[in-house]
Amino acid sequence: MVRALGWIVVLAGLLGTVAIGFLLFAAISDWLGRCPGAAQCSDAVSVIVLGGCGMIASLIMIAAGLVMVRR
Repeated sequence: MVRALGWIVVLAGLLGTVAIGFLLFAAISDWLGRCPGAAQCSDAVSVIVLGGCGMIASLIMIAAGLVMVRR
């Protein structure tokens, strides 16, 4: 039972990583495309920071799932 839950957590972490990767790609493209002033860059930079936090959370989730699978 723990192994199955571990694989579900790993899969959810991988899907989250892919989704956040697309989000970060869009935010970085937006940031590179229009950044003459700080007012226009703040939204893109905020998404990049929050996306980075989400990416770290997804990687921790994958690691926790792999620990559960190895039990």
